[in-house]
Amino acid sequence: MMSFSQILSSIAGDGSTFQVTVTDDWAQGRATFGGLIAAVGNEVMRQLVPRDRPLRSLQTTFVGPATAGTWQVTARVLRVGRAVSLAQCEIIDAGQVVATLVGAYGGTRPSAVSVKLRPQSATRGVEECREVGYKDGAPKFTQHFAMRWSEGAKPFSGSPQTPTKVFIRHRDPAPLTESHVVALVDCIPSPAISMFQAPAPASSLIWTLELLEHRFDFPPDAWWRIDTDIDAAGEGYVSQTGLLIDPEGRPAALTRQLVAVFG
Repeated sequence: MMSFSQILSSIAGDGSTFQVTVTDDWAQGRATFGGLIAAVGNEVMRQLVPRDRPLRSLQTTFVGPATAGTWQVTARVLRVGRAVSLAQCEIIDAGQVVATLVGAYGGTRPSAVSVKLRPQSATRGVEECREVGYKDGAPKFTQHFAMRWSEGAKPFSGSPQTPTKVFIRHRDPAPLTESHVVALVDCIPSPAISMFQAPAPASSLIWTLELLEHRFDFPPDAWWRIDTDIDAAGEGYVSQTGLLIDPEGRPAALTRQLVAVFG
């Protein structure tokens, strides 16, 4: 069993080829938790892109299931501009590409355009919500996160479409990093899962994450919140969007996913 920070610390390599070890306790069905895959990709690209250029956008395509063990990660910088660096990486498991990622890292610059998101308040605060305990049969990776539902239906409750508001945090006591936040955004199930009356699989195909804030000095046990809703669904595919809110109530990231559902 490895904590999130231990997995990131296991990344080794130089130039364009790296390796990372992932344990089975990060499983999500027959694959590895997608948020961890994206975080590993970001962390590897960060070996090539200076951290004075904050992550602005991370695009992840999940090509196939990644299993526990040692992965190879190849990465390269596509372009370095005055303000923006673009990097790309592939995660390879047992000789097969299981994910491809493109990261956009951009420095700040003056702009006349400034539009702030105003998130809705949650019906119940974090102290009013009961924590969801880890149970046998749940995806193994969920034991690494704490979750408290404030609004919306829980998985496999057979409810109609409802937006969800869930308080979330890592259980890893290590200091938060940019990659911690990448993984945190993906830790709750799709709201579509709540519409099923019985357990059925689902799998992310494409995930786009855009960071709006770049502050990671919150205590590891501070509660964030993710608000998620379905935009459209049909023919076995779900388009959903979400907003991550930091512990001080500021919009921190926008997320969009295309999810395949099998039920």
